[in-house]
Order: sequence, then structure tokens, then C-alpha cells
Amino acid sequence: MPRATVSEIANQIDTHEKVCGERWKNAYARFDRIEEMIKTNNMRLWWIAGIIISLLVSLVIRSMF
Repeated sequence: MPRATVSEIANQIDTHEKVCGERWKNAYARFDRIEEMIKTNNMRLWWIAGIIISLLVSLVIRSMF
């Protein structure tokens, strides 16, 4: 197997950096989408918790009077 030249190695590194750069762009976009989904689900959980608490409070008040 012949030894690789400096220019071949440099080309391989450049190609590798471009591919990795694209992968990270896609990964960051995906991370942003996941973070947005988490925020949306968190907000939904707070709404559901608020509804449940208000229903339970109304039941407690009704049972007292």
C-alpha cells in the first residue's frame, strides 16, 4: 500500500470537516426542534395541572358547604 501524500491527507481532512459541519448543522436544528417540543409539552402539562387543581378545589368547596 503506497503512502498517502500530504495533499491527499489535507483533502481527506477538508472533506471530513465539511461532512461533520453538515451533520452538526442538522443536529443543532434537530436539538432546537426537540427543545421547542419540550417547551410546548411543559406548557400543556401546566394547563392540565391547573385544570385538575381547579376542579379539585371546586369539589372541596362543594363538600364543605
